Amino acid sequence: MELRSEQRLGFTARRAAVLAAVVCVLTLTIAGPVRTYFAQRTEMQQLSASEAALRRQIADLEQKKGKLADPAYVAAQARERLGFVMPGDIPFQVQLPPTAAVSPQPGDQTGKPANNEPWYTALWHTIADAPHLPPAPPSELPPAPAEPGPPGSEPPGAPNPAGPGG
Repeated sequence: MELRSEQRLGFTARRAAVLAAVVCVLTLTIAGPVRTYFAQRTEMQQLSASEAALRRQIADLEQKKGKLADPAYVAAQARERLGFVMPGDIPFQVQLPPTAAVSPQPGDQTGKPANNEPWYTALWHTIADAPHLPPAPPSELPPAPAEPGPPGSEPPGAPNPAGPGG
């Protein structure tokens, strides 16, 4: 009876090994096509998104094409972009200096200064020569170089080697 159980156990182990080998072969056989399927599915989604974006772009270009067929739109664009004028119009162009401040648009809030400076500092910066540059902090200013005077004279506050009154 022991012999039969050992034979049965050996037979079962062989069956399990064969079954495991078959499962491994099937898994390896199926893995390639499954991976290809998922890669192609991802590529299809990307291509669908790209197609939708291109269709939106085509619709926008068709709309622009329709606008460009309108002579009034073309004339307005020529006036705005190229500065063209109709016969009989008097053209003029305002040129501001490069240091001119841009006037705020209506509706912008210009009540408080952006930093914690007093109001008169902000006022001074609006009328100063360079209104767009904030004042440099005192710690960042380089020390003023001593101006050389005539020979034999010392700058004020320099120690006099001859002593006082000398």
